[in-house]
Amino acid sequence: MNNLTVLEHNAVRVLTTEQLAEAYGCDANNIKKNFNANKDRFIEGKHFYVLAGDDLRRLQVTNSDLQISPKTRHLYLWTKQGAARHSKMLGTDRAWDVFDELEESYFNPTKGMTPEEAARLAKGMYFTTPAMTSSV
Repeated sequence: MNNLTVLEHNAVRVLTTEQLAEAYGCDANNIKKNFNANKDRFIEGKHFYVLAGDDLRRLQVTNSDLQISPKTRHLYLWTKQGAARHSKMLGTDRAWDVFDELEESYFNPTKGMTPEEAARLAKGMYFTTPAMTSSV
């Protein structure tokens, strides 16, 4: 999980659809299909955020390492609760194991860290890697 580019929206740590799919070892289309088949089980602002327009353009500019396609019209960002729901829907051992790791290291990055490590994390010295993006 240390290979994920850290992304926050509204002071909440989130993952793009591509990041979530890569972590869970599935295709982004699996995430999209799960979401579309179960939209009534997801609440915007709790399980996910949708960026479009100026908000999406700002994200593209400020997080160029995510390599969001200029053709993307909207981008779904998954919260810890949304990632958990996808893990449950995928139902694979890998998805459950990865969610546990995401929960411990990505969504709660300072748990178990020394104050110095937490300060380095806050400065962006952890979790910097190749880009992954997608729209649902």
